[in-house]
Amino acid sequence: MTNHQTIGTGRSISAIETILIVAGKELRDCLRSRWLVFGSALFAILGLAVFFGTAAIGGTLQYQPLPSVMNSLLSLTVFLLPLLALLLAYDAFVGEAESGTLLLMLTYPLSRLQWLIGKAMGQGAALLLVLVIGFAVLPIVQAMLDVPYDISALIMSLGVLITSGWLLGLIFMLIAYWVSLSVRHKAQALALLLVVWFVSVLLYDLGLLVVSVAGADVLGRETLTALMLANPASVFRLLNQSVIGVLSFSAPSPVILVGFLLGWIVFLFGICAFTLGRRRL
Repeated sequence: MTNHQTIGTGRSISAIETILIVAGKELRDCLRSRWLVFGSALFAILGLAVFFGTAAIGGTLQYQPLPSVMNSLLSLTVFLLPLLALLLAYDAFVGEAESGTLLLMLTYPLSRLQWLIGKAMGQGAALLLVLVIGFAVLPIVQAMLDVPYDISALIMSLGVLITSGWLLGLIFMLIAYWVSLSVRHKAQALALLLVVWFVSVLLYDLGLLVVSVAGADVLGRETLTALMLANPASVFRLLNQSVIGVLSFSAPSPVILVGFLLGWIVFLFGICAFTLGRRRL
């Protein structure tokens, strides 16, 4: 692959510029479809609901400790964020194949890998913006109202939640890419990905709880921890709970947990690149 390619105007552009053009197009598509606006509003409403909902549980507006608030916010985020990422990316390739634009896109002077990287960068940036804009409402409320939380502790907890949440969103976005590259119809992709979401986010932890109770005398703590590390959603939960200090057992260090999330991203991107390279158009 050459370092420079030529576009219709005759100007030579680099591979990085080509990727940025694709990324910009994907980000603009998220803006035009209002996905970015609705996603940001969803997390803003979610944050405010947890912020004030936990304070009103006892019948009076009495704010709970910050770790409890962040744990409640985490529990809802781990359900909604993967679903939002899947809905963003489920038709990334199969949708363009159905509309006929997939073949058209690959007639332009860009490689399949550049197209994949650009698409992931654009939609990944949209996902990060949704989290930052959505959760930024909480420090604003903290600054405007008499809320008994340390602003630095709140920002640190939100920073970990946003960063790890973005990594989790990228994982599910890449899973959606893989499925989108492997099926022929958008309905198939959506159905398969909803099953993936249901199993990984809802059923996995429930099954792990049953296994831990039923096999308490057989399975050790190391085995149960390994089973938790096999699921990115569980790793995301462990990472944030260890940072805010609500875990009742010792877990791997946050650095190791971040490494697991990054490993999933690299692995899934490699699978997507391989699948796209072998896809027949």
